[in-house]
Parts: sequence; structure tokens; C-alpha cells
Amino acid sequence: MLKQTLLLVGAMSRIFYPFILLLFLFVSFEANAQARFLKRSQISSQPEKGLVIQVGLGASGVKSDICGSPQCMNIGPYLSFGGLYKLSPYFSVGAEAGYIKLGASEKDPRRPLNVSFRSEVIEMTGSAMINLFDSYSGSGNYRSSRKRFVVPYAKIGGGFIYYTATSYEGQGRLSEAPVTYDRERPYPAVAPIALLGGGLRFRLSDEVAIAPELLYRITTTDYLDNIGARIILPQGGPDNNDHYYTLGVKLMYTPVVKHNVFAKRR
Repeated sequence: MLKQTLLLVGAMSRIFYPFILLLFLFVSFEANAQARFLKRSQISSQPEKGLVIQVGLGASGVKSDICGSPQCMNIGPYLSFGGLYKLSPYFSVGAEAGYIKLGASEKDPRRPLNVSFRSEVIEMTGSAMINLFDSYSGSGNYRSSRKRFVVPYAKIGGGFIYYTATSYEGQGRLSEAPVTYDRERPYPAVAPIALLGGGLRFRLSDEVAIAPELLYRITTTDYLDNIGARIILPQGGPDNNDHYYTLGVKLMYTPVVKHNVFAKRR
């Protein structure tokens, strides 16, 4: 188990090192080239409470019985829509619906079958988001009006997935497969999941923010690849559940609270 965990961490690090490098370059550019703009944009009268609407777009990867490294994954799309409710400058709760397409191809000649799979997943999740820094910068008289440009956060939660998996012979597209294997269980199927991860929220204005985010899902099913107990693998048994992760960017919109709605017209 420890060996598999270390291999997974190594594989994920090779994927996300370029992303982290670009992220730091972006932050450096913003800090140096737009310092005056950021200084003005940090001043705000909008409280760090209330509803936030968010839309996400990104890519997905999977860890299953036939694939546990980037070399055999077929990177799929990831779309999400949901909302957050800020309870304080540190803590928010939220709910999301997402669509994920997963896939991989077995490329190890020691395995008994030359097999690939594709899964379509709809997920419904609830989560808690914890800011690692206070959303406000400064102290004293400046604390109520100045907000940080970048706030790192951690996220933890859970929910359910509704998925359909198809496995087939070969390493091409499903539509070109010469053989499609029988279903290991009735689909669509439902399975509970737990999620954990984090991201960085970049505040662009009182209304708009963007957040690169990495989330890992731990599932309770071994059938995301439609393999399950049908194949005995050298580096894993039929009791190893399948997991997946997403790397995306969230666009966050916060409706501005109007304090003078009932003001009399002049």
C-alpha cells in the first residue's frame, strides 16, 4: 500500500510541476507589473460573507486496476457548477455538480489482457473550504477595507457519483474497438466518494475571482474501469478501489450586496 501511494504521489508530481511553475510565474508577473492596480483593487467595502456562484473547467485523471501512472491515462474533460456560502473570512461551505470523463489503456505486457476503458461520471458533492490565510490583509484601521490578492485554501468533503463504465480490447478509441467486454455489474451505478484537495483564489474584484484547484476523489467502487474481479493483476487485487482526480480553474462570482435598496429617490 505504501509503495502504491509513493508511486501515485510521484506520478501526480510529474503532472503538476509545470502547473505550479506557471502559477508562480503568474503571481510574480502580477506582483511586479501591476503593483499599482493591485493596490487600488485590494480596497473593498464588500464583506467576506454571503453567496458565491462558481463554474469550473479542467482535466481529469484516474487510478485504477489497469492504470496508475500518467503514461497510460487518457486525460478527460472536467466540468462543474455550484456555489459557496462564505460564513467568515476563513470558512465556507458549498455544493457542486460535476461531469467527468475518465479513461485509460493498459500498456504493461505482463498483464493478461490488452484492455482499455472509458467511464462517464456525474458527481454531486458537498464540501467545506478553509482559507489558510485570512481574506483580509493588514490590521487595525486597514483590516476592514483591504483584501488579499491571493488566498490559498484547503477543501474536504464527500458525496456520490453516478457512473457508467465500458471496457474494450485494444488501446484506441471505444468506437474503433474490435471487442467490447461484458459489463461487470449493472450500469449506471452509484457509489459514495470522499474528496480532498485545495487551490489558490486570485481576487480580481469584489465580484470576480479565479481559483486553480486540485481535487482527489477516494471512491468506494472497484468498477470505474469495468474490470473489478475479472482480472487478477500482479500489482493489485480485486479489492483495490478506483480513484480519480481533477485539475481545473474555477470562475467565482460574488453578487454585490446593495445597502441602499430602499433609499428614497430624489
